[in-house]
Amino acid sequence: MTGDPTTSWRSGRRPPTWLVAGPAVLAMTVFVTWPQSLYMGNRFASHVDSYFSTWRLMWIAHALSSAPRSLFDANIFYPSTGTLAYSDATLLQGLLAAPLLWAGVSPIVVYNLLLLVGFAGSGLAMFVLARYLTGRIGPALVASGIFAMAPYRIEHFMHLELQWAMWMPLTLWALHRALAERSWRLGALGGLFLWLQMISCVYYGVFLSIAAGLLVLTQALMAPRETLAAWKTLAAGALVAAVLTVPYALPYLENARTLGGRDSYDVTQFSAWPTDYLVAPELNRLWGWTAKIWGGDERRLFPGLMAIVLAGCALMRRQKRETWLYLVMALVTIELSFGLNGYLYSWLFSRLPVLNGLRAPARFAIVAQCALAVLAAVGVLALQDRFGRGEPSRMAGVAAIALLLVTVESSNSPAFLSGVSRPNPAAYDVYRAIRGIGPGVVLELPMPTLSSLPGQEAVYAFWSSTHWHPLVNGYSGYFPHVYAETANRMETFPDDESLARLGRLNVRYIIVHREFFGAGQYNELLLKMAAEPRLKPFGTYRDPAGEATLFLLNLDGSEPRATSSDAADATGSR
Repeated sequence: MTGDPTTSWRSGRRPPTWLVAGPAVLAMTVFVTWPQSLYMGNRFASHVDSYFSTWRLMWIAHALSSAPRSLFDANIFYPSTGTLAYSDATLLQGLLAAPLLWAGVSPIVVYNLLLLVGFAGSGLAMFVLARYLTGRIGPALVASGIFAMAPYRIEHFMHLELQWAMWMPLTLWALHRALAERSWRLGALGGLFLWLQMISCVYYGVFLSIAAGLLVLTQALMAPRETLAAWKTLAAGALVAAVLTVPYALPYLENARTLGGRDSYDVTQFSAWPTDYLVAPELNRLWGWTAKIWGGDERRLFPGLMAIVLAGCALMRRQKRETWLYLVMALVTIELSFGLNGYLYSWLFSRLPVLNGLRAPARFAIVAQCALAVLAAVGVLALQDRFGRGEPSRMAGVAAIALLLVTVESSNSPAFLSGVSRPNPAAYDVYRAIRGIGPGVVLELPMPTLSSLPGQEAVYAFWSSTHWHPLVNGYSGYFPHVYAETANRMETFPDDESLARLGRLNVRYIIVHREFFGAGQYNELLLKMAAEPRLKPFGTYRDPAGEATLFLLNLDGSEPRATSSDAADATGSR
């Protein structure tokens, strides 16, 4: 499908591709995420994962500048190690963020910038793939809109890593070209793109590996000789991907060995049902009402009516190879998204150990969305051929109408955003105080019970960037056994067992945040702590939420002393 010369929106000279695709995808991104672009420096999605993602970016920058070899030994969940790999490390985003953070750019600005780059980059990458397969700008732009503005993305607006799907279309683009041109360089490029997807989002890297293998298998069934002739090219891509991915996978494999796989109950909770593909996020203006009927967290997977209709139009096209390739991919990945509620994933779950570490098979829906976007581009191509009558203006009109309808269907109510300020040791007095006193393990209260996770744990991790001391608290996809034991002991704090537990963890600082306690609970806890001789009050200070009281755990009877002038400035309690 690459030879069609009709590539412009109107008759005359062809406009530069970037001049059309770049501004269009940027406009789509601003439209679908509105009003995030107005508040780049002081607001982000109202969800704890926004705090957590910002902390990940800051931790990577901190570790790279101080102790690169300890990159994965993040400061959360002390004394556990390898804790950055308890969740997706978002390594690529962290590497891109580091120079900006070192230069003093606000972490909130950096996070929001990378979030929007995920939307726009995914749209541009889909444009590249669809343009290659259809040979036309119009259908490629429609595919970009379907992929960049998918309702799925709004369902995951708070998940930085889940917006970074741009390497998915680029891997498939390189794979198509490698099969057609039998170039080992293109094969290696596909392997590089697959690795970049892996270090951007582990979920998508695993899913893309399966999707790429599925595409090659389907291609082999349809054109066995052509596929066999390109085996060296495919091997080059697989080798590059494997060599680059293995070192990155080691911390995850170690955690899988020590922590075990995901509980099948959790996996089932985040496995899709067929009805989930009829459910859109509540923010969607046209289809949001469906969110109250079916679906659940991470299971609002409606791809958009226009995406389905245009994908169906692809069957009108005479040249059917790409249609069948992506129809198979869409159907198989939808079935895989059913997870333990379906057949294929259940069969693979016991045979591919890598799947044991993934909690949400429903996220396979992004691969199905990618396949539907390609099919929609082919569908627009078919409509252009039928109604365009070979006239560039008519063909451009067909694509423009399709893109307009996709955009209208993607319209959302304003995103729920929370105000947030950058971590600042000079303003957050309680953290300035502990910086002045010296190194030590920190515990932040209230700590959630195991039945009320995650509590404020992601916020505590975010605030820890003001001091980077080891933190007993933590937030991730896993909660290690040592954390669970501490959480259980802290339910009776400050009794002897809980204090002994904190002593074994070498806890030095205990910060009690007033704003996170219920009425009366804060003062009640402070009275108990003040009556305990092993807990030394060190003052009440401002914290980012209001005020907090700092205690030092002192099991040996020695007196705490400040070690810097910062402490002298900060100890003026109020």
